[in-house]
Amino acid sequence: MRCRLYTLQQSGSLKLIQITDTHLNEPEDGHLLGMKTLHSLNCVLDLVRQEQPHIDAILVTGDLSQDGSPRSYQHLRTALDAFPVPSFWLAGNHDERSAMQSADIPGDHLIRVVRSAHWQVVLINSQVAGKVYGRISQSELDFLDQTLAERPDLHSLVTFHHHPVDMGSRWIDTIGIRNADQLLEVIDRHSHVRCLLWGHVHQESDQDRNGVRLLSTPSTCVQFAPGSEDFAVDTLAPGYRWLELHADGRLDTGVSRVEGIDFEIDYSVKGY
Repeated sequence: MRCRLYTLQQSGSLKLIQITDTHLNEPEDGHLLGMKTLHSLNCVLDLVRQEQPHIDAILVTGDLSQDGSPRSYQHLRTALDAFPVPSFWLAGNHDERSAMQSADIPGDHLIRVVRSAHWQVVLINSQVAGKVYGRISQSELDFLDQTLAERPDLHSLVTFHHHPVDMGSRWIDTIGIRNADQLLEVIDRHSHVRCLLWGHVHQESDQDRNGVRLLSTPSTCVQFAPGSEDFAVDTLAPGYRWLELHADGRLDTGVSRVEGIDFEIDYSVKGY
């Protein structure tokens, strides 16, 4: 299986920004659980501008839209076009792929493989149409296996929307990747994989599995309470993750959140 790839002209370390779960709507003042999601996204992107003077690419890891409308993806494009770097998009359980594709002009946002001198980023679809949980299809598993095998000389980061390991939250752990064991079998075959990265869970986590870094990232809007048995919203602010990928395979990363802004949240809602 072959696909288009994007080459980043970067010979040293690679600086990536991950934003996830933007949950944009057709109206500009559309909201999730009371929070105006375009406003919160713009607050996060303003923070990126303040804190990250040099970045090489932006990863947007699913649930870009809440309502699946073409206009919601246009809002995202407008916000990200202000950055002089490419952005690469993944679908989440709330996304409409046809609407995403219509907004993908000039056609780079849905590229699946991004490579630099020392690293590659592989973007994998975990969406199951009409379902909240995720699954990696056999064709996606084959694509991942072949892509990783093609360049064993490159340190590799693999990203998708849904989580492949338990987060310690009963309700969240029912809606992760249902065949995560098959995904991890592929990862285990390739010793140059350094990191798995996802969204979906609206919270920060940092784990290790067999020397592979496992990372989840806060939403640019509402956060979910870690360790909760049932659906629960956290009080933490929207945020993003930065990643610095070094030529020798080391990875530095951190999460930064918006400060000094009060975001309205409806804590009475028991689902999203």
